[in-house]
Amino acid sequence: MKIAELRNNPFLLLVLKDGESDGYFSTEFIQKTKQQLTDMSLRIASDNLSIIYADQIKKGCEIVLGMSNLGLLSLCDNDTDKAKEIIKSQGIVYCFRAGWAKYAQLKKVSPSYFEEISITRYALAITDTSDITLMHTAFMNEGYKSAKLLEVYKSIAANYCANSLLIDEDEEILKFELQKFLNTAIALLLIDSDKKVFSSSLYQKLDTYLTNTDKDILLAKVETCVASFIEQLSIVVKGYLQEIDFLNFTEFKGIIKEQTNVSIYIQEILELPITVANELNEDFEGGYDHHADDDEDLAYLRPDNL
Repeated sequence: MKIAELRNNPFLLLVLKDGESDGYFSTEFIQKTKQQLTDMSLRIASDNLSIIYADQIKKGCEIVLGMSNLGLLSLCDNDTDKAKEIIKSQGIVYCFRAGWAKYAQLKKVSPSYFEEISITRYALAITDTSDITLMHTAFMNEGYKSAKLLEVYKSIAANYCANSLLIDEDEEILKFELQKFLNTAIALLLIDSDKKVFSSSLYQKLDTYLTNTDKDILLAKVETCVASFIEQLSIVVKGYLQEIDFLNFTEFKGIIKEQTNVSIYIQEILELPITVANELNEDFEGGYDHHADDDEDLAYLRPDNL
């Protein structure tokens, strides 16, 4: 991209200008190429933007320029002579399609992340010298991270999800729930349970243990449980969780250190069955209404043997 930086134009436009000035591209070829760029710009604007306003037409042109520039760079590896040959032999539409294929890679890597990346991010103004290949590489890297988050989330949820698993596309929500699953794993180890999901009696056992045990003893056992849990993880899952700093259990340890309202705060960071959560918050299945049917509501609580 050095040539673009020196001459203050995107790589593709410089190749066209140089090719025209040195006679490599005929006048007819340049006119045909400009018409193709115009047609593609109108198509992009029609399919992806509002064509009511002139600035949207301009944006369509910039998107086509950006996509074509990305495609040409991927095909020629920044070699201007090779770029001229590609444009002359294959045409500008070929370059655009190559750029679009690069853009489409994002969807294959992570559909949810792809939805976050607007096509307008690939727009390139005629004086824009930024390296679109670096931008695309950065998007791809973020896409891989998004895909890895979903993979790890499903892996952990398969063991520790207490309710129906509904996968949200919001990464912050996925991380929030993932940390709950991990906290639950440690909490169950803390009371020496081999279960993966809390029941009412298991939660009561945890609450009693947390409120009646010395803080230092609790923190020491948490460290032991964390080490034991990490040993069970695959290298890939462990590496990712370390990368996003999810194996320190800072919030879990913080609640223990504070020793204030442990019973209230601990339930907020764990994955609990809806029935157990309802019990803790006095909102049983059917509605906690202080009526005669409350005993029947309690019957919906998760049995200990499940």
